[in-house]
Amino acid sequence: MAARLEGAVVVLAGAGTGKTATLVAGVCDRIERRKMRADRILAVTFTNKAAREMRERIASALGYDRTPAWVGTFHAHGCRQLRRDPGIAGLRSGFEILSAEDAVRLVRRILKGEGGVSDAALEDDGNSELFRKRVKRIAHYIGDFKERLIPPDEAWTAAGEQVGREQTDEAYLVREAARIYPLYQAALREANAADYGDLLLFPTRTMAGSEEYRREWAGRFDAVMVDEFQDVNLTQYRWLRLLARDHGEFFAVGDDAQSIYGWRGANIGYIRNFLKEFPHGRMVALERNFRSTGHILDAANAIIALDPHRLPKTLYTEEGAGEPIKVVAYRDGNQEARGIAGEIGRRAATGIPYHHIAVLYRYNYLSRVIEEQLLHQQIPYVLVGDTGFWQRGAVKDALSLFRLSVSPYDRQSDEAFRRVVNVPRRGVGGKTLAQLELAAREQSLSLFAAAERAPGFGVVAGKLQAFLATIHDVAAETDLTIAERIERLLWRVGYFEMLRAQGEEGKDPLENLNELLGIAENFSSVENLFDHAALGAGAPGDGLDGRVRLMTIHGAKGLEFPEIFLPGWESTLFPQTGDNVDQDEERRLAYVALTRPMKRATISWCAMRGNRPAEPSRFIEELPPACAKTASTPQNQSTPPRPAVPMRR
Repeated sequence: MAARLEGAVVVLAGAGTGKTATLVAGVCDRIERRKMRADRILAVTFTNKAAREMRERIASALGYDRTPAWVGTFHAHGCRQLRRDPGIAGLRSGFEILSAEDAVRLVRRILKGEGGVSDAALEDDGNSELFRKRVKRIAHYIGDFKERLIPPDEAWTAAGEQVGREQTDEAYLVREAARIYPLYQAALREANAADYGDLLLFPTRTMAGSEEYRREWAGRFDAVMVDEFQDVNLTQYRWLRLLARDHGEFFAVGDDAQSIYGWRGANIGYIRNFLKEFPHGRMVALERNFRSTGHILDAANAIIALDPHRLPKTLYTEEGAGEPIKVVAYRDGNQEARGIAGEIGRRAATGIPYHHIAVLYRYNYLSRVIEEQLLHQQIPYVLVGDTGFWQRGAVKDALSLFRLSVSPYDRQSDEAFRRVVNVPRRGVGGKTLAQLELAAREQSLSLFAAAERAPGFGVVAGKLQAFLATIHDVAAETDLTIAERIERLLWRVGYFEMLRAQGEEGKDPLENLNELLGIAENFSSVENLFDHAALGAGAPGDGLDGRVRLMTIHGAKGLEFPEIFLPGWESTLFPQTGDNVDQDEERRLAYVALTRPMKRATISWCAMRGNRPAEPSRFIEELPPACAKTASTPQNQSTPPRPAVPMRR
């Protein structure tokens, strides 16, 4: 049994073969048979959902008292490490963790403020969509430097190696990221804040540079176990290796065929070259699939078999062939959307719950016309991967108010001040805020302190001072729990009143705030709540029951649904084309899509997408004829003038 193997082990867990069960069994085996202490096992996942599921399964098998304390995401573990040693990042205790959204805001302020703009390609009034996209790309490239363990003082050289003398827009953005990276990091230190990249960057670089520090942390664990090993980037891999170096107990579960995140730093080479890195290690494959029917698996196997670099593995099932994959050709995107919505309606009429159905697409924009048709046919749906709970406006506003009440005079609360000083509206516009920003910089004050000392702003002054006084008043009520303080703040500043005045529009934010207050009741530590929110942990249920799921193929990884629709499989869309596109990764993305359905899958393509003519994706042409059948276009609508599944070439 794979879970009982010792030393360096990688388990190639094909889609639907019981990856999580294998990892859980590995943890339990080390505790029960090998008598390792639960608190000396480090188990790492990529998502909070996976971490919760692992903890629950271990607790179910062994009891909560024998469940490892170190089960969590890379970010959660890095955060715990940095909380214990904030000085390695130049931070103080109690530092804030910036969300990805707040990190982008910081980059924007630097570009428009002390950082200036060095390239004409970036110059803008700061309000256009083009400027916003470029700011996000610069923030992405700063994160990319951190994922490659590159500190600020080495970024310019690294950027030169990355783009050379290229004069493309992306090359400008890489150089701009390298230029402002030192300013960005200095701003984080000044605000006593860390971004997501810092949570592993500093612990990893410190362990790599100090054997004493590395041994201190590595000595805490007798086994290192990691999920989704195919998705690790350089920093994550080095962090894992540094912690596992002494005892050599490194248990990894993953599937190279499902490596689809190369664009965000994942390196498939770590799983494929595992036995080169660990010459005495073991690699075993799990191939029996417990999810999908035989025809679906045959199609997926055929697609991935054409990847010449894949590790050998063939999925099979003992549950029968099931229905062949249906391939439907449509005239255009509107007809495709009507066809998908109509078919969903017909299946629902036979008793299939809506939440058993998902529509997976290569690009987000493909959902728009499908949404319109679902609305038209009154079919309930939800966009999965839309704004997460902790990033929803009302939730962030409430936490910003709470942060101000906790540490109004700390610069790390400045972003919270910017967010809520004019919510509800109290006349504090851009001009007033700019004056406060200037005063805060000149006097080395937080924005809250600068507002208290600032000269009058006319009518605004009374409302602003009343807001500051409210924050102080609620903070002085020391007998309140965290949840009670947040609720009191929301009432006192008029936030609840503002939402109720919005009628139907305010209902969802009010529900989100009620969820937040329920979560906050479980916390007695302010720092733990902020970490919980920043790391996206423990969000409430997504309420998806009774609704069709719409999501990207990337967003569906790790999920399964009885019925799945796969639109947009045409030559101009999938695989994506271009000089810098990894075609092998596009193939793996098709494999991931085909291993999500449990019972039925429908692939569709359009002869015309917008004003661009297209042919079927080559992935359709590669499907074995025995497991994929051309279906007539629904509603007797005319089909494109070629078969959807031509003879295999």
